[in-house]
Amino acid sequence: MHIAVIEEELPIRDIVQHALELGGHKVDVYPETPETLSPCDLVIIEPGEQGQAFPAIWRLMQRHHLPVLILTFHEWNIDLAQKLRLPIIRKIPFHLSQLLAMIESISA
Repeated sequence: MHIAVIEEELPIRDIVQHALELGGHKVDVYPETPETLSPCDLVIIEPGEQGQAFPAIWRLMQRHHLPVLILTFHEWNIDLAQKLRLPIIRKIPFHLSQLLAMIESISA
């Protein structure tokens, strides 16, 4: 699977990229939500402390018809993602097995 990871924090971005590549996925990383994405099958994104990236996430989903996985530890983002019925992975505590299982369920 080709996955875009959008995460502003370099250490988290690196860990997620490395883990996904070990899982056999092709990964593109971005420090912020880009205007355009390389073709991909899934977007994993941290919406920001106050969910400021949710409008951009919505545009990505509508424009590219891509599934989105929210990666966050902010309760506000978790609440909003649940209301929008978007899958969520909590950064803290981070469980690689949970991330890989979620990706597998999205791609199935």
